[in-house]
Amino acid sequence: MTQTVIAYTDGACSGNPGAGAWAYRIEWPDGGVDEAAGGELDTTNNREELKAVREALVRIRARIRDDPAWRIVVRTDSLGVINWLTRVWKRRKNLDLYPSIDPLVDARVRFEHVRGHSGVPGNERVDSLAVEETQRIMAGAAGGGSSR
Repeated sequence: MTQTVIAYTDGACSGNPGAGAWAYRIEWPDGGVDEAAGGELDTTNNREELKAVREALVRIRARIRDDPAWRIVVRTDSLGVINWLTRVWKRRKNLDLYPSIDPLVDARVRFEHVRGHSGVPGNERVDSLAVEETQRIMAGAAGGGSSR
């Protein structure tokens, strides 16, 4: 029996480059949810968008391994992510990230574009997580603290 897991991913940046963060929300067919966010002080929005997909796929693969009965739907508001990871667009930047993402994208993975800020609950949630993480990183830097 085929099971489908849905991952919403997003990246945010304050300045581009600037402080930024990635976030994901994974919705499992059993109703379980996994969420995470992370980031850094000097990054770009596109880097964080790509890292969000990578981190979500790493988490999903940790649970489902190579089980062919699973389907993975990655929903993102970034057409760049979709086109770079499906190789529709030529990759010119962030080349250091692809070797850690490409092995995670197999025949079980399908990308879906969702319009940002259009009321899609999963997309709104990851946007909020990424913005909050960006703000946390900036506050830590302003206070002399360090980010994760």
